[in-house]
Amino acid sequence: MMGKRVMIVDDQIGIRLLLEEIIKSEGHAVTACENGKEAFDKINKEAPDLLVVDYKLPIMDGYALIKSLEEQGTNIPTILMSGLADEASKKCEGLSTVKNIFAKPFNVEDARETINRLLLEK
Repeated sequence: MMGKRVMIVDDQIGIRLLLEEIIKSEGHAVTACENGKEAFDKINKEAPDLLVVDYKLPIMDGYALIKSLEEQGTNIPTILMSGLADEASKKCEGLSTVKNIFAKPFNVEDARETINRLLLEK
């Protein structure tokens, strides 16, 4: 399987490093961003195959990021992460690119499985 490109958007370094480790161990390339604005700008230059986005982010939150991408026709399968999974899933109901929601703290094996499954579907 060819390596895919995954972008992680989270303002917590620990989460970014953990996800980066999982994704790289599966043979994929990783880009990491700290906020939605930075991610949005990078995606417009080069879109990844999968987004893993935290719901609560500085400057531009996860919801705003995904909504902005969808509005401009950039449809990237997305995993949303949140400590408030119920609130996040309600708010993101109308977003077609959100394929999965991880409640934080998430299970590493579940994360690995979901990421691989979504990358295979692409």
